[in-house]
Amino acid sequence: MKRRDFLSAGFVGTLGVVSVLSQSQCGGGATTPDDPNAQRTFTSTSNSGHTHSITIQRTEIQNPPAAGITRQTSSSGGHTHTFTMTQAELQTVNGGGSVGITTSVSDLHDHAFTITKWF
Repeated sequence: MKRRDFLSAGFVGTLGVVSVLSQSQCGGGATTPDDPNAQRTFTSTSNSGHTHSITIQRTEIQNPPAAGITRQTSSSGGHTHTFTMTQAELQTVNGGGSVGITTSVSDLHDHAFTITKWF
């Protein structure tokens, strides 16, 4: 193989690799990365020696459901609590306000959460 043929083949090979990598975006595809602000996990105050957590979706703050949101906290000490926010409370957070939420009573105690806008 002559030097010119060798260099030409090397150049064509390099173009092929660049083309493949740009089409595959180095394996990343054309998808967008997960939004780190799509949700936030809040931790309650400590009561009876433990805390609980709750995760709220950004969409629940930006477009609060008419019925608000209700869900169970994380389990700790073998129990959970019910966490509820009204539509008005979600709207307050969306407007930049802070809302204090007290959970249901379970095992003779409750927990408090402070919910603020994170995005």
